[in-house]
Amino acid sequence: MSEVPPTLYEGMFLLNQQAVASDFADCLSFMKEIFERAEAELVVMRKWDERKLAYPIAGQKRGFYILAYFRAQGDAIVGIERDCNLSEQVLRCMILRADHMGQTELDLAAKDADLSLETQLREAGDNEGEAEVKVAAVAEADPVDAPATSGKEPETEKSD
Repeated sequence: MSEVPPTLYEGMFLLNQQAVASDFADCLSFMKEIFERAEAELVVMRKWDERKLAYPIAGQKRGFYILAYFRAQGDAIVGIERDCNLSEQVLRCMILRADHMGQTELDLAAKDADLSLETQLREAGDNEGEAEVKVAAVAEADPVDAPATSGKEPETEKSD
């Protein structure tokens, strides 16, 4: 009997904002443990967004989204979803086959998947001024990928 090669999947995980705020590194290691238990090969895991939810989920009004690409056997998906449903850190998860993803897209996603900077910013979050300085330094180094420091949009010149 021949073994079926693992399939590429895309997973969106909504994490509890309070758990992420208290220990971001622990939340990331928890997500990695879920993939290890399912014997899935984690290709890319990155922060997608942090935002207000449309409606409260488990009493939470805000959520932290993690986007992950991984290779796994089809029967491993049930285990990943079960672990997410039993967890207090993961509010929701959605896993889809990523047949649409080519190697170029995976390489680009891996390039943007630097969660170590996010971990450093979260750890420095106790000192708001220090975190703002780090965000500003990232903005100067790479203004396209930099996190927004304020909700204001830049003003544009009006032409008559």
